[in-house]
Amino acid sequence: MSEFSPVPLTLEGSALLHQFFRFDWKAWRALPTADRDRIAAESVAALEHKGSGPARSALFSQLGHKGDLIFIHFRDSFEQLNQVELDLAQLPIYDFLEIRHSYVSVVELG
Repeated sequence: MSEFSPVPLTLEGSALLHQFFRFDWKAWRALPTADRDRIAAESVAALEHKGSGPARSALFSQLGHKGDLIFIHFRDSFEQLNQVELDLAQLPIYDFLEIRHSYVSVVELG
């Protein structure tokens, strides 16, 4: 059995931010490999940042023509979701992302 739960375990519920992006592959491929590696490493480190608690973000490949990447962020409050949204926009990778859709939801144990 995995040591990680498939969903955050909380009685209060978790706030979720779902972000759907198109990725600018042409501009990305034009960068030198060292720059791509640095930007990717910075992005991973930012999403893994623990801060005041566990950072729970996931990145998925989106199927279909409407986008390329899906970010899903689980946080304990809407304020924390707002902060992760602002933090992501400050990363160098954000220059290659075009937001296509987003929504906020709440997950609770039922």
